[in-house]
Amino acid sequence: MMEKAGGSRTLGRVFGYLLLADTPRTLDQIANDLLFSKATASLTVRQGLLLHFFEKVSITGERRDYYRANVQSWVNASSSQIKVLSVWEDLIDRGLEFLPPDNRAAMENLEDMKDYFVFLRWYYSDIEEQYELWKKGQIKDQFIKGGNHE
Repeated sequence: MMEKAGGSRTLGRVFGYLLLADTPRTLDQIANDLLFSKATASLTVRQGLLLHFFEKVSITGERRDYYRANVQSWVNASSSQIKVLSVWEDLIDRGLEFLPPDNRAAMENLEDMKDYFVFLRWYYSDIEEQYELWKKGQIKDQFIKGGNHE
């Protein structure tokens, strides 16, 4: 899945490993358990830290760095993608300004794209509020009780 999203296979393996780990892991543990060189583990963990997929944690009494999956990063990344929709709309508006009026095909393409992005922005406009309700169980219980969980 990580490769399909534009990441590397090693990044996906480390993310999956840390996601399933019962405790934070050191670079040595990551390298050893995933059969990576320490250099590969180090490079991959640095990449994951930059992307906020992983976070460095301290363990009292330990001098080494430990790492764990940062699940909140997925929520934040999705929220960021939703905010990008208005940037797309602005870009499309600029394109529409420069199109000659007789270029109907391009005009229709851009207007269709803009319409879709406006729809998505409207659809996701209260996603953060809805997610908070979901986390509190206020929507989830309703969803599951309604039999729509498949």
